[in-house]
Amino acid sequence: MQTFVKNAIVGLSIAATFLFISVSAQAQVLAHSGDAAGYGGYVNVGSGGGNHAYFGGSGGYNLAPSVTVFGEYSYVPLPDSAHVQLYGGGARFNFLTSTKVVPYAVAAFGGGHGSIDGASGNGWYAGFGGGASIFCGKNWGVRPEYRYERVESSGSGVNNSVIVGGVFYQWGGTGSKKKAVSAQK
Repeated sequence: MQTFVKNAIVGLSIAATFLFISVSAQAQVLAHSGDAAGYGGYVNVGSGGGNHAYFGGSGGYNLAPSVTVFGEYSYVPLPDSAHVQLYGGGARFNFLTSTKVVPYAVAAFGGGHGSIDGASGNGWYAGFGGGASIFCGKNWGVRPEYRYERVESSGSGVNNSVIVGGVFYQWGGTGSKKKAVSAQK
């Protein structure tokens, strides 16, 4: 499974690069637009927990081209029918907002629920990291991301490294893309 996830991330990265080079449409993050994304990847669970698949989705609102607030949900299947679910929100701080590649920093926090060996518990998580929104067309693209996450439950915690790749779609926004691009020049 670990090799599959790594190969999938490499494949998505190569496909994103090809699409980025071949698409001529100007794309950008627009103020007052929404976006939805689905993603997958893997998490390296600290304290010897190993690598596990990581799936989820998010929905966001671009307050301005440089700031996006979002809600998110993630699911991590573990061996023996155990799992972890994380749900929360955060903000992306976008840079180079009028280009096809928009790097960003991200901070997120929220609650969590886990089940292992028939027992379950609630907790919280907080994370930060970065990535890039790579527009492959006028309104959609791919989004590779790395995050460091701290997950706490029942007085103990673990530090995780999360690597995901996703597909997003952006809609709405103020003005047209052409007008927004010329206004920034």
